[in-house]
Amino acid sequence: MNRMQRDTVLGIVFFGTLAFLLWATVNLTDVSLGKRPPLQVFFSDAGGIRVGDPVLLLGKPVGKVSQIDFLRERQQRRMRLTLLAQEDLALTEKARVEIQDSGVLGGKQIYIDPGQGSDWPQGRELEGTTTGNALASAGKFFDGEGPSGKELKDALTEIRLFFQNLNNPETSSVGALINRRDLYDEVETAVKSVNRLLDAVKNGEGFLGSIIMNKTLRDDSARFVANLATVSDQLNRTNNALGRLLNDKEMSDHLARLAYNLDAIANRAAEGRGIVGRLVNDEALADQLTTAIESLASVLQKANDPTAGAIGAALGDQELKNDLRGVVANLRSVTAKLDEGKGLLSVLINDEDMGIRFRRILTQVSRALEDAREAAPIGNFVQVLFGAF
Repeated sequence: MNRMQRDTVLGIVFFGTLAFLLWATVNLTDVSLGKRPPLQVFFSDAGGIRVGDPVLLLGKPVGKVSQIDFLRERQQRRMRLTLLAQEDLALTEKARVEIQDSGVLGGKQIYIDPGQGSDWPQGRELEGTTTGNALASAGKFFDGEGPSGKELKDALTEIRLFFQNLNNPETSSVGALINRRDLYDEVETAVKSVNRLLDAVKNGEGFLGSIIMNKTLRDDSARFVANLATVSDQLNRTNNALGRLLNDKEMSDHLARLAYNLDAIANRAAEGRGIVGRLVNDEALADQLTTAIESLASVLQKANDPTAGAIGAALGDQELKNDLRGVVANLRSVTAKLDEGKGLLSVLINDEDMGIRFRRILTQVSRALEDAREAAPIGNFVQVLFGAF
């Protein structure tokens, strides 16, 4: 290789190295980030952020923190962070800037959510928030700080009180069972009694043991249950009285109306309306009914007394009884003779021809009497006329 070629190669390497350094300087330093105006964000707490920490736009790296300033003259949000970005952030009125942990083991980053809506007004300060460290947040959570931490603290307190009450023999049966020997002895005795009961059942002793171990009694119980099933099935039908009472809507309506009517009758009686109501509520009528019952009792008592009236004599006097029997016997004899056709009255009753002739005679007599009554005025006139002359 001659000298010209060697110098050419050295020149190419030299200028190539300069070009690479220039490119690295532009792309790996703040020179490339200076294409966009810096963004200033104000925070109440820097949260451990450092210069050079990355800036993420919805998770995409777009720049880094170039400067952190503490503003003593401000009362609030006295930490100002200057952010350099290599592209437009397109912030809106709902933009959110937040200092976050970049990892569990440490490190910080700026997370930007541009939001949606109208553009961020020029001249308006951009305010950011700081999220706590994960371990610090966990510590605050277990210390009972924050809504979730307070709920956890309250839950742990309730659990502690629950176990305290559970161990208290005055307020808990479990605590009494653990701390009191007498209660433990009673439970032990009860358990032994249950074991003896189970042994008796296993040996077929007693009613329950007989039902479980005795085949005959078990079969009888099964038949009884089957009969109950049959009865319940019959009750679901309407071919019997009780089944109709349970399933027949018309009969249930009749019963309802009957109950309603009985209730109306009871209400009327309670109000004093009707005979029953007057008997229940009218004291005067009740006294009259009592007097009537007493009079009836007196009459019935006299009816059994042969010396107290005709009925009593008829019921209690033997001689009068015999006379009444004689009268009844005579009446029976007379009716027998009438039925046999003996005597004039019997003939008039039983002989139809005789009855017709007797009716004719009565008719003729009636006509003769009518004629005589009509002739009476003429006779009177004649007597008056002859008497005058």
